[in-house]
Amino acid sequence: MEGEKLTPIAQWDLAYGKKASLKAVEYDSGMNLLRMTVREGTRITDVNLHAEAAQEIGEAMIEWAKKQKP
Repeated sequence: MEGEKLTPIAQWDLAYGKKASLKAVEYDSGMNLLRMTVREGTRITDVNLHAEAAQEIGEAMIEWAKKQKP
């Protein structure tokens, strides 16, 4: 998209053949967001997160993962 700079951060292969990726998005206006993309076959879902939401979601995921370890 015009007016934005994308910087890849990470990508993963997920369960059931899905793929996910994270990119930093810097807009010409100076706004910075984190873009999470989930690919399910031909379906693509993009979610743009501001820093606070990204941190809260990340922390919740870490807490969940810790509880899954035997």
